[in-house]
Amino acid sequence: MLFAHGFEGSPTGSKPTYMKEALGWDVTAPKMSELGWSIASQTEVLIRHLDGGQFDLVVGSSMGGLAAANASSMRPQAETRLLLIAPAFGLAENWEGMEETGRSAWKTTGERRYTGFELDIVLPWEFMESAEKMSWPNPAHPTAIMHGKYDEVVPISLSRKVAEGCENVSLHETDDSHRMKDSMRFIPEVVSELMKGLEISSVEITGTGGSHSPDDEDKLEVPAELSEEVSEIGDDGEVVESQADIEQLEAEMRKLEAEMEKKKAALESSKKEVLSEQMALEKEDLEEEKERMSIEASDAIIKAEEEVKLAKAEAEQAIKRAEQEEAEAEEARLIAEMEEDEAREAKIDADAAKKKLDEAFRKAEMAGKDAEQYTEEMEKEKREGLIIERVAKRGDSLDWATIGISEGNNPDDLTMINGIDEFTQKKLNALGIFTYSQISNIDSETSQEVNDSLELLPEKIVELAWTQQAITMLELKGVDKSSSKLEEDDAVIADLSAAQIKWAQIGEAGDRKSDDLTLIKGVDVETQKKLKVLGIRTFDQISKMDKETAEAVNGALGLMPDRVSKMMWAEQAKTLIED
Repeated sequence: MLFAHGFEGSPTGSKPTYMKEALGWDVTAPKMSELGWSIASQTEVLIRHLDGGQFDLVVGSSMGGLAAANASSMRPQAETRLLLIAPAFGLAENWEGMEETGRSAWKTTGERRYTGFELDIVLPWEFMESAEKMSWPNPAHPTAIMHGKYDEVVPISLSRKVAEGCENVSLHETDDSHRMKDSMRFIPEVVSELMKGLEISSVEITGTGGSHSPDDEDKLEVPAELSEEVSEIGDDGEVVESQADIEQLEAEMRKLEAEMEKKKAALESSKKEVLSEQMALEKEDLEEEKERMSIEASDAIIKAEEEVKLAKAEAEQAIKRAEQEEAEAEEARLIAEMEEDEAREAKIDADAAKKKLDEAFRKAEMAGKDAEQYTEEMEKEKREGLIIERVAKRGDSLDWATIGISEGNNPDDLTMINGIDEFTQKKLNALGIFTYSQISNIDSETSQEVNDSLELLPEKIVELAWTQQAITMLELKGVDKSSSKLEEDDAVIADLSAAQIKWAQIGEAGDRKSDDLTLIKGVDVETQKKLKVLGIRTFDQISKMDKETAEAVNGALGLMPDRVSKMMWAEQAKTLIED
């Protein structure tokens, strides 16, 4: 079972402890803030676990519940079921009752302090950006929601909305608050129904205020049909009961209870057998991996020891040779001063040999550490290789008639496009995309297919305008560099600058320290020089450019039309400021 906690919990909190100790479940509780506090990063933590193992149940509490629902919608092929406890659906609009003023301040400063649930952390604006896109996922798996009717943090109306809109979601309402302390005892019953695949419906669980009796859990509710057979209502309102029918009904109930117990025992036995087989396979794979790593580490140590022995032998020979030469030099000192210089050189050789010996000892000590680092690098390459292999299999599903086919003989440097790093370029190449021309052909329909195939955040290709950037890069490739360069005369550069650039908006550089503007893709050393002549020397100034100012700067620099806008200088400058 995979457990995802929210802000109010941790891997050592009450819910996973109850599931592990009280219920005897095998619980995996990852650190949800490992990649950050946003819903996108926490969803990525769960996806990595789902991709790396088998979990028959994913449990999410509060914000962890929202992350579990998002992971389910992004990994519909996973074989699992969901239990969401007070999930934080509607996170963006429900976050601390924030008004527009607070949102604007958060967006402007880029960060906001949060001190709820015994935390004291700083949340980036990315938290709200991902929340706006991922607050209402549709779970792709059978899902049970447990939510307290008196939840003071996440209104139960949000879970009701999800249950009404999704056929595979059932809602269990309890008399409880957000932490659901009094409702945890109902978890086995809810999960049992979920795992058996009983009919999905919204139900109300009562008796959470301390009046619940353990005997009530063991009683089997008498179906309405059987109850009608036992009792008949007379005209005068009195109930006439048949003792024989009652005894027969009780016998049938006992038989039904025995059959249920038998089925429960069979189910538990089956689950234990499957779990045992899975653990055996995992243990076997782990032992094989340990053995392989041990062999590699042993080979590295043996090689290092051989190098130490060789270095020792060379050092001993060098020391003996130095001692002999030093003795000869001492005897020859009376004959010639030149031999004294040779003795000094021999002494230097001896010192170098000793240093070499010390270095060999140091290398031997580092051999073990190098072996561990080598193993970590292999693990990273293995993980990336599996992702590349998985992405490559999705190439057949793309619309190549629209994108265009490339053999990869003359690939472009796709990392020149903002948002594409080296690993993303590898994934694009694995799909069969090597050139700016192919990316420029990606339209609104194919962008979603490519986005999903690369396993990126939703709408990332559209947000970063890959298609427009690729078109710009193609235009730049076809232009003669000599025709796009301005003359070195500063007067020619400045003829359009002051008249059309909104200095009140972007601000004067003044005596502020100049930034390295060449870090912006599309700004080379020559362009940086011309920008400084115009009076633009900082990332802050470029980040405040609107379209009109960008066009004024574009014309003043003598660049291709719309180049400043298409290359997204303002967006790149904002990113550099945040970094």
